Amino acid sequence: MMGIEDLRHEHDEISLMLDVLGRICERLDSGENVDPVHIKQLNDFMVVFVDGCHHGKEEEFLFPKLESINGEESKKLIEVLIAEHKVGREYASAIGEALSHHENIGSGDRSKIIKYGENYIKLLAQHFDKENKVLFTMAEKKLSAKENQELFEEFEVLVKEKVGMDKYKQLDEMLHQLADIYL
Repeated sequence: MMGIEDLRHEHDEISLMLDVLGRICERLDSGENVDPVHIKQLNDFMVVFVDGCHHGKEEEFLFPKLESINGEESKKLIEVLIAEHKVGREYASAIGEALSHHENIGSGDRSKIIKYGENYIKLLAQHFDKENKVLFTMAEKKLSAKENQELFEEFEVLVKEKVGMDKYKQLDEMLHQLADIYL
């Protein structure tokens, strides 16, 4: 597998998570009860998989490599993408805070989860559009096959060292279980 292909695959998984989050927000907004454990699991996916793993791969490996090859042409786009990563962290953190002190989701927590969940969904949808159409296309043109393969190898090391392969697989399985429940 190549590095950019790996990132595209992760976009598919994260998009599935956004669909689940959207359904949860819809249920909360209509007054239905949602198991707080499910929201905590999604929040863990946001923090560990999306931010720590996926964004980590981009920030630690892809972005520096593209800047070294492509200079100023990549720099402005990368600055925007890093800023969006930061905002996504803030939204995920706000969702986590709304869940942190309660067994049940109160009305104030419910509205925070809806607000930050919907903001997170919108942000990442726009973010992925930029990455899929501009960043990844640029990377596939500028990186040699060898560099793209080396990226994938660096990504694998990051997953093993920062997340752990077992945790990575558990997050993926958990996501698909939640998709079976909500989608």
